[in-house]
Amino acid sequence: MVKQKKKQLKKLLCAMLSLVMITGLIRISTFSVKADGMVEDIFSDVDEGKWYVNAIQFVYDRGIMVGTGGGIFGTSQSLQREQFVQILYSMAGKPDVTSDMSNPFSDVANSPGYPRDAILWAYHNGIAAGNANGTFGVGKSIQRQAVAAMLYKYAQKYNYDLTTNDKAIDGFSDKNKVAKWALPSMKWAVTQGIISGKSATVLDPEGNATRAECAAMIMRIIEKNTGIPNVGDVILFGRYEQDGQPGNGKEAIEWQVLKVEKNRALVISKYILNYEPYNFENYANTWETCSLRKWMNNDFKNTAFTTNEIKRIPTVTVVNDDNPIDGTPGGNNTKDKIFCLSTTEVENLFVCNYWEREHELGYFQRLMSEATPYAVAQGTKIEFMDEDLYHGQYEGYGYTQDVINKWYGWWWLRSPGGINNANACIVSSYGLAGPEHYGALINNFDDGGIGVRPAMWISFEK
Repeated sequence: MVKQKKKQLKKLLCAMLSLVMITGLIRISTFSVKADGMVEDIFSDVDEGKWYVNAIQFVYDRGIMVGTGGGIFGTSQSLQREQFVQILYSMAGKPDVTSDMSNPFSDVANSPGYPRDAILWAYHNGIAAGNANGTFGVGKSIQRQAVAAMLYKYAQKYNYDLTTNDKAIDGFSDKNKVAKWALPSMKWAVTQGIISGKSATVLDPEGNATRAECAAMIMRIIEKNTGIPNVGDVILFGRYEQDGQPGNGKEAIEWQVLKVEKNRALVISKYILNYEPYNFENYANTWETCSLRKWMNNDFKNTAFTTNEIKRIPTVTVVNDDNPIDGTPGGNNTKDKIFCLSTTEVENLFVCNYWEREHELGYFQRLMSEATPYAVAQGTKIEFMDEDLYHGQYEGYGYTQDVINKWYGWWWLRSPGGINNANACIVSSYGLAGPEHYGALINNFDDGGIGVRPAMWISFEK
């Protein structure tokens, strides 16, 4: 009784707020009216204590799934095909739908927005296909095995765990009802725990997926594949031109995890992503005033990340220490989303715990970075590590043979060099870094082709 009255009060509140919004007295963004934030209070068909509550809360909080209107989530309603691709589209951060994404479906209107954008994105990325009659199947309920197939394609695209037990569905009495085209994806989904049976012995592959079931599947795949990483992991986040072939689209960016605290991780790009001068205009610049900082927090940020991804990159205080040897001013601390590492951060985060000379970090394999073909084409300086060079010098510093026969680039640090801001510190192609001798001139013509490895924090929700 108490819960029913609370839901009635909630409906009344929503109606009043809707009236106020219609009259233009206040402006409320989508999904902002949440009472106490609990979905069992927001939706009249979400009952406290049911198996689906946590999953619906999970997808609702993230804007992946919302209600069907009138204070209803639609827990037992069958999910339609276009609704499911919209869910996957939201999971992916709603990437841009470009003009070259043709619309082959007779039942999909060309009007931008829902459902066209999600359908075209899914179709052109190989996640969803249409029917033989030239339709997508808008308004048609989606089977559980079709959900598994699309999730499998999504997992392939975003490099999720694809481990599969070939005997995963053997215990279900209706395993032979799984269509041949859906068999690999259904085995994968059951192996991963993303899809469970209707009972211990019934899989129901041809049954229509309900909205509550879908919420549970989405929660499971996200929790399994996008949890907070560990130091040393390499994760994918954002997309940027890397292979030097713009015609095939941007590639996923790989990031090395350097530090983890609470629900966020400090990362640096695994590869040198571009050539960019430290500063275009003159010599007297610190990190605060240099053009590289502006490029990272504007051009690169807006090119590499979607709007939703940018929301996961927090603005942090970047400490700009003076050069510890020459006292060259580091300038004011800054507030940035994306930045270069400092010499101190390189020493601490890459565990460079010995000194090759008095004031320089030693040659260190962990600091070596390959440059992408695009970065090289843009002007990044690279050098080759052959066997003679390795055995003649670097083997003695503890490098492993993994470095042989590869090209490595030079990359910027944000710390000031030792000549009155005429240069900035760098890491050489073979991993030498330090606050004294290893700096590069910072203007557009004398920097020697120093590349960029952006660093930033990424927030992770649990």
